[in-house]
Amino acid sequence: MARQEMRPPAPGGRPRGLAHTALRLPRAVAAVTAELGRRVRRYAWPSSADRRNRGYLRDRLVALPLLAVVAFGALGWAYAGARDDSAYLRDRAAPALVDLADARASLLIAQGEAERNLDEGRAAELSGLSDRYRTRIARATQSLNQVTRSGALTVAEEQELRVVSALVVDYTSRIGRAQGHAGDPVLREAELSYARSMLCSRATDATRTNPYPACPAATGSAATSIVDRVTGLEGRLRARLADRAAWGAGGVAAVVVAALALVLLAAGLWRTVSFLRRRFRIRLSIPLAAAALPLLAVPFLTVDALLALHAQHETVALADALAERTSPTVEMIAEERPFAGPDPRAVETLRGRIDENLADGRLAALDGTAPFVFPTGLVAAAVIAGALHTYRREYLVVTRPGALA
Repeated sequence: MARQEMRPPAPGGRPRGLAHTALRLPRAVAAVTAELGRRVRRYAWPSSADRRNRGYLRDRLVALPLLAVVAFGALGWAYAGARDDSAYLRDRAAPALVDLADARASLLIAQGEAERNLDEGRAAELSGLSDRYRTRIARATQSLNQVTRSGALTVAEEQELRVVSALVVDYTSRIGRAQGHAGDPVLREAELSYARSMLCSRATDATRTNPYPACPAATGSAATSIVDRVTGLEGRLRARLADRAAWGAGGVAAVVVAALALVLLAAGLWRTVSFLRRRFRIRLSIPLAAAALPLLAVPFLTVDALLALHAQHETVALADALAERTSPTVEMIAEERPFAGPDPRAVETLRGRIDENLADGRLAALDGTAPFVFPTGLVAAAVIAGALHTYRREYLVVTRPGALA
């Protein structure tokens, strides 16, 4: 039996074959990358000098339709994403944030109004609570219902909002009991204190200068009051809004790919038309000119997408103002002084600014065009491929056998 010779292991205990393979792998990867780059450059940017007509047309037949598909596919994906984000902010997230801020402020105003009315004692039991209290409770209930119908919340958040609505009903019943005990200071204060704890975890006493104090929201396991839950919903919704308005890695990559592919496509079409005019005596290729027409819409789509992104970033700042700058005091000042000019911190003022900002953040003439960007690229690719295939077939027919192609 022949004895097999064993190669000595390489230093470090690894076989010498693995070390040799590890050294050859980078060179192989570099060679493959260089070959791929050469082929991509050949198809994307071939030289018409010293090239056979048939070979040049074959390269163009592969490159130009592929560039059209990639360019309009990436452009359509990025543009549709920007448009969808704007629609989400305009139709769902922003209205829901406005309604949550309005509900929070209205409930706190109703609390301050109830305390002020009940301090009158038996007069409150006979005459009832003020119209402002009833209006604000109805407004808060309506705002919460509108948030539920907005479609901006997840299933878990909708369930939590239903809990908030149920707590509001229980809260109003406690205020009603306090009104029923308006003549008994002890029972009245007990019911009113319980209602106050349902509304705020850390309630702030009203003062003469601030009869409608804000309510600091608690977090974590202690966030069980109505204002705590509404504030938590606002925070999660604002986070999603900011995430939709931010530039994602996928969007940036799509923009880069689309920009490069569109530049190569436009230059490739121009060079191909020049080649046909010089070599084939075709003054203007109608099919290639028609396939280039969608490129004229690219600047308008770009401007529209940039307007949408700018509007989205502005909406993020306005959403932060809704959560941080609105307060019951601001709402009462805006309500009592309607002719003093719009308060920039009022809910209605911020609602108007958000609506105006998102309405101006697009070119209205381009509404509904996002789904047709990629199909337009497919049609352009088909037209280019058909035209070049026809030119190449006609050239092969008229070329004499044995002639230089």
